[in-house]
Amino acid sequence: MNKIVPQVGLLTLAFAMAGQAQAQTTPEAPRPADPAAASTADAGSSPDIVVTGIRRANQAAIDSKRRAVNITDVVSATDVRALPDNTVAEALRRVPGLSVVPAADNEHSRDEATTAVIRGLNASYNNVTVDGLNIASLGALNAQAGSITRGLRLDILPSSMISEIAVVKTFSPDLDPNAVGGAVNLKTRSAFENGGKPFFTIEGSLGHSSDTGKPYSQPDPGYRLVGTASTTFGPGGMFGAVLSANYQRLSTYTVTHMSNDTVFYNFYNNAGQLQSGNNLGNGYGVPQLDKSWYVEDQRTRYGLTGKLEARPSDQLYLYAMGGYYFFRDDMTRYEGLINSRGQNVQNQTPTSGFFPTSSSEIGYDNQLTTTRTRVGQFGADWKPGEHQKLSLRTSYSTMSYDEPWYMIKYINAAAPRPAPGTAGAGNVGNPALAITYDTSNFQHVFNVNPTAYYDTSKYALTYWRPDMGRNAGDKIFNQRIDYHYNQDEADRGLGFGLGGAYVDDRSFYKFHRLEYDPNNTAPALTLSDVLGPSVPLPYNSLNLLTVDAAKAKAILDALPKSMFNAPDATAVNNQDNFSHHEKIAGAYAMASYHSDQLLFQAGVRYDHTDQSTTSRVRVPGATIAYTDLTTSSRYGRLLPSAIAIYHLTDTLDLRAAYSRTLGRPPYDAYAARSALNFVNVSDIGNPNAIGVTATIGNPNIKPRVSDNFDLSAEWRIPGKSSGLLSLALFDKEIKDEIFTLGTLGYTDPSSGVFYKNAIVSTPVNASSARIRGVEGNVIINSFADISPLLSGFGASANASLLDGRVAVPLSAGGTRTIDRLVGQPNYAINATLFYTTKNLELRAAFNRQGRALRLIQADVSWQDLYWAPRSQLDLSATYQVRPGISLVGQVSNVTRSPITSVTGPGKNLLKDEYSIPATFWLGVRFTPKFR
Repeated sequence: MNKIVPQVGLLTLAFAMAGQAQAQTTPEAPRPADPAAASTADAGSSPDIVVTGIRRANQAAIDSKRRAVNITDVVSATDVRALPDNTVAEALRRVPGLSVVPAADNEHSRDEATTAVIRGLNASYNNVTVDGLNIASLGALNAQAGSITRGLRLDILPSSMISEIAVVKTFSPDLDPNAVGGAVNLKTRSAFENGGKPFFTIEGSLGHSSDTGKPYSQPDPGYRLVGTASTTFGPGGMFGAVLSANYQRLSTYTVTHMSNDTVFYNFYNNAGQLQSGNNLGNGYGVPQLDKSWYVEDQRTRYGLTGKLEARPSDQLYLYAMGGYYFFRDDMTRYEGLINSRGQNVQNQTPTSGFFPTSSSEIGYDNQLTTTRTRVGQFGADWKPGEHQKLSLRTSYSTMSYDEPWYMIKYINAAAPRPAPGTAGAGNVGNPALAITYDTSNFQHVFNVNPTAYYDTSKYALTYWRPDMGRNAGDKIFNQRIDYHYNQDEADRGLGFGLGGAYVDDRSFYKFHRLEYDPNNTAPALTLSDVLGPSVPLPYNSLNLLTVDAAKAKAILDALPKSMFNAPDATAVNNQDNFSHHEKIAGAYAMASYHSDQLLFQAGVRYDHTDQSTTSRVRVPGATIAYTDLTTSSRYGRLLPSAIAIYHLTDTLDLRAAYSRTLGRPPYDAYAARSALNFVNVSDIGNPNAIGVTATIGNPNIKPRVSDNFDLSAEWRIPGKSSGLLSLALFDKEIKDEIFTLGTLGYTDPSSGVFYKNAIVSTPVNASSARIRGVEGNVIINSFADISPLLSGFGASANASLLDGRVAVPLSAGGTRTIDRLVGQPNYAINATLFYTTKNLELRAAFNRQGRALRLIQADVSWQDLYWAPRSQLDLSATYQVRPGISLVGQVSNVTRSPITSVTGPGKNLLKDEYSIPATFWLGVRFTPKFR
């Protein structure tokens, strides 16, 4: 294939999940091991090899991978607990073919991963389930587009809730087909594991971020408590109970440097005149803004998972599970920017130039994001006869998202204030802030007169937004029934399966904003009145000025509202709002043949979807008014699949698979909306305004359909190494691919004004897309075969090389081809080295992701946006002080590697860079053994 290629403070206690759960199946006693497994066990018990949690975890992952019918990769609870992976999203970066990405909007910090990319396909392509059932989610909210999307946001789920993470990369008819990239199943613990013996583990840790307490002090250290308990009880141990809980709080800050959020760079001709579109003039890119942030976050997470089980006989298993997961991010952003205002440039060279005026802005923003996820499940497995199993599952889950925020903005070079009740003019430039820019380094600099920049009396209040917010919610009711005959792992001969599923999914999104702009009856209201501490900017000799929010609120709350004009917010309070209802029914049939050497399974699934979306749309006329508009659609797809597994030897398995899967459009794509947003209300009507965004819905959007082809080989490494070597090839041919088309320029239908710098985002279907790749994975549990001196060392590594392509339609007709899909890196690498003795475990884990496509600007190709390559190194150590008691130390992002986005004709110009701190955890784990 071408291109495949230590502080003290509060101590926290926590429940940490361990073990391995059975999802959608009755927990069973372990089966006799096959010869290969037996040899592995013998090697593990060799007197010169210490079998520890790491090796057990690796062995469990290997066994799960080999037992699975589909091509599957597994992360065990021991793996999750051993590394500083506090969320499911962070744990998934260890899986072959996976990468993780932060929220991609332009409002929030990016120091935590939120979603997973499977085989180069982002969260909207992938299905996430808990014990095989869908869970409510609103995706990673796109604050830039002002809405919600599809795909579970994994940072809200604690890693303590899971026993095992299984990533399924090929599909059979009994699985939810909404997974072009893959499916992630989070398996919760069963009390019947390990023979039903009581289990208890509890861990308390102190945490610290390398970056905390700027510009203002933050609570430090953080703390974390995690724990799990399970037991069986009743006659013969027929009942079981599991309880898992977690609590974590940690404060950090990040520093951000960026250009504009819409037109990232400007280009000029040799006369210094501003160019537009794809015209690059003399080829010297100039950032439109020099913008910096300090962002303080205090994140709080807690959750509780409970499970009751019953196994009254070998033929019947029942369970009920409930979970509640809370996440809150109290984020405060301190903003500073210098704006070149789209002027013509003077005295330009390849790396410098002069703008005779500019404006400087200082802002304060507090956003309090709170999500609450509730999950309830019930399941039953009944074996009515030999080789038969009937399974029933039902679940109901909800997720709520609430984000109130408060904003204040001061501008040096603000326009004169208007009279009460009248509209204000756009902001003007200040000659005292003339810019000499420098782009000789990757981090650009706008040099301005420091005396003018620090003159806080010149910064006037431009707007005050005391009441803004977005609210969203999702509810999912999920039922399924499955009947399988002769399809268990130990069964041989012909078998079949029948089943059906129903999903009712209801989501909504709402936004509101109240703004006050001072009029000419208000006092001066300058930054001098509310000045907070200043902090250094890493890439500029200037300091960032900050707003003391408490002072500002006290002053503004004391003033009569008559001193402010309240811009009409009818449009902004309606244009993005919608509700969505989706009903999905599916039925499948499959047949299989299983011998000692061969397993063949084939079948078909029919999937039918009815959806309706109610949006708020503008009523024609001069008066700004909105009304409800409901649009609907339905579609059905026949989805075949087949898989074959050949056990060539006791240690070598070969697999081949074909499947057809779906990718449902994001919720917000269906909304028949036309939303126009401005950074400053005074820019309304100004055709040259910057920072203007327009979001257009597409009620006619179609689901993507993918034909998937997979091959894999898995070899269990014999001897004392006791590991696994695997290789997988895949090819996905995608029809009606969905992506957000970005175009430049927008005509407001209500006013007729053409905003030439507006970035227009519209979900559309591409004509075609394809991604193919190769994944390699190796696990070596011990290097004892090399030398007895190396028996304590082991390693694992995996690499994925990805080759993608998407044909993007242009607004003027035709297409252009891009060499990867949105979210897809060209490669992903993981490597782990560990050392174990009887009482000590050390582990170093390295992750690197190649350059990934972040955003497509279809008509202006040089404005395509990419995530730059990034590496991360994590360390962990566990020392057993005495049986059952261990000290645990963890460090994530040791080298403090940032997250960077690039753009430009050579994909080498800075769009933004977000610092990522290192985090440290030190704690105690107590895990007694029960006989």
